[in-house]
Amino acid sequence: MLDWDSSLVLCGSFARYEMVPGSDCDWTLLINGVVSNQHARTARSIERAIQNASNKGLKSPGSSGTFGNMCFSHELVHRIGGAADSNANLTRRILMLLESRPVTLPSGDSSQDVWNAVVRSILERYFEEDAHFSASSARKVPRFLLNDLTRYWRTIGVDYAAKYLEQDGNKWAIRNAKLRLSRKLLFAAGMAFCFACQLRPPIHLEAGHDYLFGEFAHVDEDTTAPFIAAAVAFAGTPPLEFLAAFVDTFVTDAEKRRTVSRRVFGAYDQWLALLADEKSREVLENLSQEQAKQEPVFQRVREISAEFSAGLKLLFFNRDQDTDEIANLSLEYVAF
Repeated sequence: MLDWDSSLVLCGSFARYEMVPGSDCDWTLLINGVVSNQHARTARSIERAIQNASNKGLKSPGSSGTFGNMCFSHELVHRIGGAADSNANLTRRILMLLESRPVTLPSGDSSQDVWNAVVRSILERYFEEDAHFSASSARKVPRFLLNDLTRYWRTIGVDYAAKYLEQDGNKWAIRNAKLRLSRKLLFAAGMAFCFACQLRPPIHLEAGHDYLFGEFAHVDEDTTAPFIAAAVAFAGTPPLEFLAAFVDTFVTDAEKRRTVSRRVFGAYDQWLALLADEKSREVLENLSQEQAKQEPVFQRVREISAEFSAGLKLLFFNRDQDTDEIANLSLEYVAF
């Protein structure tokens, strides 16, 4: 049983609803309260439970230490940017927004409430301390949030190279494949949310409302509350689902929408099928960089990821005309 101030939070494929045999169970004991020795005992109990379930295909988190332990809300909320914001803290914070899901027990506990409180506090900092954000202005892209999402995306690209050296190329191919697809999906979904704040701003959105573009209007009051509520709802939506709703809502040209959907979601479906194949996953987990050019499985990953990237480029950067709002926002807020 979890304490009143704690939440068992899943990240990774389990939070994205993309788990397949062999998926890592990335978990965090999220604590939003005072320090207690009970927290450590609870974390050890969770760790033992995950290890005991390994014979059912459940894998413990990786060796980096980012997951599989305790995480305190103070670090996530109050250390955004600056020297105190480590790569691990950045990763935990951004993934709390992009791919996290609290586990609630049948008997009932405070997991969902703790998750909601921490996620809302993080988002309040992004929206309320953004000097450029104003709900009543013509520009409603949350630049502070988008900059941190971009920083995370670039950081994992740099860390990918660092891990190659640190781990002597171990599991190089599977990390490369995930960077091309799963990690890129997260950034794309984050961009989509930030742009949706301007393309169709939420108004009077209550906490718990699904932010899938159903209740919108012009925002007259200069308040961040509807945007924060929308962001909390976004954080609770699987990134693939949110991106699909974004495409369906904002890509008005039918042919372009079909092409984007086929490339982005068709390619991602092929990636999940490949990852679910035990033999293919084993190849990726043991393949060296020198062997990659001759390995059909890795070449298939490259083909799938190229199609996936082409679809995202068409969605975010293909400026068919000057009035293409998505491309204009991408150029203004992501390129320069």
